[in-house]
Amino acid sequence: MQTVSAVIPTFNGLHLLKKFLPSVLAELSQGDELVVIDDASTDETTTWMTSYFKLALHTHLEGSFDGIQVVYIQNKTNFRFAKSVNRAVSAARSDLIWLLNNDVKPLPGCLAQLRSHFPHNQLFGVGCIEKSNDLGKEEIQGKNVLTFSQGIFQHSRAADMKSGPTAWVIGGCGLFSKDKWHCLSGFDPNFAPAYWEDLDLSFRAHGQGWLTWFDAAAQVEHHHETTNKDVFGQLQMVKMGWKNADYFTRKHATMWQLIQYYVWRPWWYFKRQQFINSIHET
Repeated sequence: MQTVSAVIPTFNGLHLLKKFLPSVLAELSQGDELVVIDDASTDETTTWMTSYFKLALHTHLEGSFDGIQVVYIQNKTNFRFAKSVNRAVSAARSDLIWLLNNDVKPLPGCLAQLRSHFPHNQLFGVGCIEKSNDLGKEEIQGKNVLTFSQGIFQHSRAADMKSGPTAWVIGGCGLFSKDKWHCLSGFDPNFAPAYWEDLDLSFRAHGQGWLTWFDAAAQVEHHHETTNKDVFGQLQMVKMGWKNADYFTRKHATMWQLIQYYVWRPWWYFKRQQFINSIHET
């Protein structure tokens, strides 16, 4: 059985680690690893991690917990998601990378189901059902579609949630081959501070002939309590998404798609300004 490093980026997320780490640890087996990358938090994350896991200071803070290796890495400055994850994956020692947001709760058996797909020589990553409950309405996602329309790449949730190929593995709850991750050099930091980096990674994996899969039998709960909205605000988050959609399109478009991108660009600019104005009005 291949070993797993659960990689969790966090920023001022101590309350989330306390709430959701026990569920992550319950999924790991002896010989697996937990890697928490702290993106220059100003809360008491370091104090709690050191005390809870009884970590000793080496290159990073390291220790073990019920047979699971625990590594705690601290960024001196705030790198945000892509660069933080790349740093954590570089430090990971297992065969597979289980990338999780700090507000994700794996349901029992999730990791075992995801791990069952490896080893598969052509498999880059496998994702799962992601359940969320925003504003009292449950949403289910995890299987994805990527299309090119009106001069730009656009992503959406698949029409069905049956196990099968997916356009990309969500970066908040996916299991990846570490060797293939390193072959791709991980996330592109140009997608900073956030959004579209996981689409880009899977897109590049497809370019190598590798597969991305969705397994409906593996499930997590995503509680959407991360700090992005607190740090950036809704308007800035929308702008980040649009900026990175543009970058993704310019990076991966064929010549004909690129021509369409520039033809449609004035129309998209107008639509985005309308949307920004609607946010200001609310």
